[in-house]
Amino acid sequence: MGAMAMQGKTVLITGANSGIGKVAASTLAGMGATVILACRRPDAAEAAMAEIRQQHPEASLAFVQIDLASLASVRRAAAEVMAKHPSIDVLINNAGLANMKRELSADGFEMTFAVNHLGPFLLTNLLLPALRAAKGRVITVASGAHVAGKMHWDNLQLERGYFVLRSYAQSKLANILFTKALAARVAADGIHANCLHPGAVSTNIWPERNWLEKTFSKVLRWFLISPKQGARTSIWLASGDVGGKANGSYFENCREKTPSRAARNHDAAERLWDISAKLTGLK
Repeated sequence: MGAMAMQGKTVLITGANSGIGKVAASTLAGMGATVILACRRPDAAEAAMAEIRQQHPEASLAFVQIDLASLASVRRAAAEVMAKHPSIDVLINNAGLANMKRELSADGFEMTFAVNHLGPFLLTNLLLPALRAAKGRVITVASGAHVAGKMHWDNLQLERGYFVLRSYAQSKLANILFTKALAARVAADGIHANCLHPGAVSTNIWPERNWLEKTFSKVLRWFLISPKQGARTSIWLASGDVGGKANGSYFENCREKTPSRAARNHDAAERLWDISAKLTGLK
C-alpha cells in the first residue's frame, strides 16, 4: 500500500483518541486521508491529534465530539459531520466498552450494549447519505468473544443475570449481526459493510475505576497484543482492495473467517435490526 494510497479519502473513526483507533487514525492520515476523530472527550482527541501530527506533520485531521451512550449526542454529531463532510469514504465503528458492573446509558439502556451496538447502529444509519455519495465502506470492530455470546431477546438489557463477559459477548455478536443486515441493505448503493476481530488487544476498553478493575486489567494485559498489531485488519479493510469487494463478511488477521453459527443467523440479524431501529428512534 503506497504512502498516499488514501489521498482524497475521508475517514471517520470512533474512539480514535486511544488504542487501535488512534493507530488506525495515524496510519490512514499518513496515507493521505482526511481523518475525523469521533471521540467523547475533546481533550483526549486534541492530545491524539497532536501526537499524530508529530508523526505526520501534513496530516489532515478533524474532530467531532460524540458520546455513543447518548442517542442525542450521536444525532448531533452525525448532523455536524454531514454538514462538513457530505462524502465519507470509510466509517470505522471502533469505540468499545466492557463494564464490570451494570450501568445505564443516558437513554436508559445497558451501557455496554448502548456503546458497542446501539450508538454505532444509529451513527451508521445517519451517515448513510455521505457513505452513499462515496460508495464507501463501513468497518465495525467486533470480537472473537462473540462466540460466547447469545442474544438474550427476553432480557436484552441484562436486567437479570448481568456479567461483564455476558454483556460484552452479546454486544459483539450484535456487531456481526448488524453488519450482515446492513450489508444486505446497502449493497445496491455500492457500500461495503464488513466487521472484524482485532485480536485480544491491550486497550482501555476495560474501565479501571477501582482496585478490582485495575487488578483485572493489569493481569489481562500480560496476555494481550499491542494496539499496533490490533489495528492491522481495520487499516487493511479501510485501504485495501478486499474492503471494497467483500460485503457482510467477518475478518481476522486480514483474512476472512467464519463467525459462530449464532452470528450467521439471518432471522436473528433482521430481528436485531428491527429492535435496534425502534430503540434508537430510527423508525
